[in-house]
Order: sequence, then C-alpha cells, then structure tokens
Amino acid sequence: MITAEEVCGLIAKKLGSKADSFTLNEGTTFDEVGLSSLQIADIVYTIEDDLEIQFDPSKAASVKTVGDLVRLAETTKLGSVEA
Repeated sequence: MITAEEVCGLIAKKLGSKADSFTLNEGTTFDEVGLSSLQIADIVYTIEDDLEIQFDPSKAASVKTVGDLVRLAETTKLGSVEA
C-alpha cells in the first residue's frame, strides 16, 4: 500500500527546490503546490506501476488532495484483490 508520506515524496521530487516552500501532508492539494496536469499524471502512473493497479480514469481525474489519492489507491488495490 502507499502512504501519504510516499505520495508527498513523489510530489517533492516533481517540485524540486520549490518543495521547501510547502508543507506537504495528507491535506495538500495538487493545485496549491502548482503541479501541472502532466506532473499529476506522472505521479498517478508511478503509483499504478508501483502497486500494480489501474485507476478508474474518472475517479483519478477527481482526485484533488494527497489523501484523496491515497484513498483511491487503497480502494483500487482492495478491489483488484477481490476480483
């Protein structure tokens, strides 16, 4: 499973030196840190690859915060285990 800290680490990598300007946690929104849609997609694909899951595209598009993404990963992983 993936944690909020791991997602924050992926965001920090994308932000580079700008990451120090933000407090990254479960409530962090992707908009507030200025991630582009391409950067967000890259984070989503990384999580999919790491967890060997595939997000429902409409659900992935509605993700706004780190916590939303973690919860989506958890529910998607649980759904794939039950299938």
